[in-house]
Amino acid sequence: MRTSRRCVKCQCPRLWHVDPVMVPDTDSSNVVELLPAVARAGSGAAVTGEFKKRVEAGRFEVWICSACGYTEWYAHEVNDMLAWLSRNPRSGVRYSDADAAS
Repeated sequence: MRTSRRCVKCQCPRLWHVDPVMVPDTDSSNVVELLPAVARAGSGAAVTGEFKKRVEAGRFEVWICSACGYTEWYAHEVNDMLAWLSRNPRSGVRYSDADAAS
C-alpha cells in the first residue's frame, strides 16, 4: 500500500497513513510518545534482568485501508537494536537469512 497507494486486499485508494505511530504514556494522563519498533527494556536487561533505563530504537509507520481496515506496518531504524536483542536467546528475537543458509 505504501508504494501503490491502493489497498492490496480490496484495491481501495482511500488510505490512512500514520507516521510515526504514537501511544499514550502510561505514566502521564496527557502525554503521548512514539511507539518504538522494538520492545522497551532497560539497558542490559536482556542479559542481567535490570530495568533501570529505557532503551528505545526505531519507529513504526502504518498504512490503513479506510474501506476494509487492512493494515500494513513498517519498522524503521531497528537493525542495531534487534541485533543486540538477538544475542540473548530469551529475548525471542532471531535473525533469519534464507540466502545465507544455502
